[in-house]
Amino acid sequence: MPLQIPHPNTPLHLYRHLLREATYLPLLCRPWITERIQARFRDCNEKPDPKPYIKDAHHYLRYLRSANTGHVSRMLRLCHLATGRIGKRRRILGRTELSSAPASNSDKLEERLALVKDKQRKPDWLDNWAVDKIFAVATSQNQLQGKNLPFNMRRTIDPSKTIPKENCFGRPLTEKLKRNKLKKHWVSTLRQLLPPLPRGEWEQLGAIARGEADSRYYKMPPRRKVAQSLSIDDAAPKPSWTDFVTKPIRALERGKSRKMKSLSGREDEDPRGHGRPIGVKVLGRRRLRRSLYVGVWQASPIIEENPRSGKWSVTWGNTEQSLTRPRKKDLHFFQGIDKFGVPV
Repeated sequence: MPLQIPHPNTPLHLYRHLLREATYLPLLCRPWITERIQARFRDCNEKPDPKPYIKDAHHYLRYLRSANTGHVSRMLRLCHLATGRIGKRRRILGRTELSSAPASNSDKLEERLALVKDKQRKPDWLDNWAVDKIFAVATSQNQLQGKNLPFNMRRTIDPSKTIPKENCFGRPLTEKLKRNKLKKHWVSTLRQLLPPLPRGEWEQLGAIARGEADSRYYKMPPRRKVAQSLSIDDAAPKPSWTDFVTKPIRALERGKSRKMKSLSGREDEDPRGHGRPIGVKVLGRRRLRRSLYVGVWQASPIIEENPRSGKWSVTWGNTEQSLTRPRKKDLHFFQGIDKFGVPV
């Protein structure tokens, strides 16, 4: 059953609705989504024309309500946003985890500057990125194609195989053109890259995916009762007779369809009964862990350097499927046997 909540009219009322809706999210994505709502409201507070931002905020409010109703794919997207698989935090993790380490002393700094001068070029933005790290993560991600990742990596990662050595006239490329093509190659690679997480956050996410974390991560916060408004203005607008004359019926009834019902909050008037919204499930402990947390962990890598060889090793979330423990009401089927299935 969609939520019958009056839609806000003023920007401040809309802001309060967004913050209230964020409190009903799971603990994994609640802090980041709340922080982004507050940051976006502050950024748009001084805009000369806030109308397009208010329109976007109404869309995001409907999106949050649909996710909290139980829409699995929209809730999964919010978890991807919070863990840095997509969105702003993905770019933040890319700058912090894939940037080149600063020079530890003045000698190493002079070596870097001398290396750039030897190539007869000016320092650019690519010098601030650890290309060896990016190559290691991209190669590892390329081997996991088709594993329900948010992005599909390009087929060829090695720039020596994608950048030509000669131009169309058969002449060698200039150093400036080579550098520009190299930067273009790494830009397209970074757009599809899933940045690694810090070690502590990755281990905590693994514990959540295995069901070993605190019970707060597997509970949806209870929703408060919806206040019944006495104002007529807060009620949802109904189509008039002119709408039925000037607009097609499919446009008027689109919000009542099973696909859009969780977004619009509207109910159809079919006498045969209310159809169940498409994609909406009951988000209990089992579905939160299997449908959301496991997929997010499988799309999250960590990167470590081998102290002996100096090579980077990338580790992703465990993708092996293991047998889960039976529920309490099913334990009587397993009485008299051990964990290997052998009779006791």
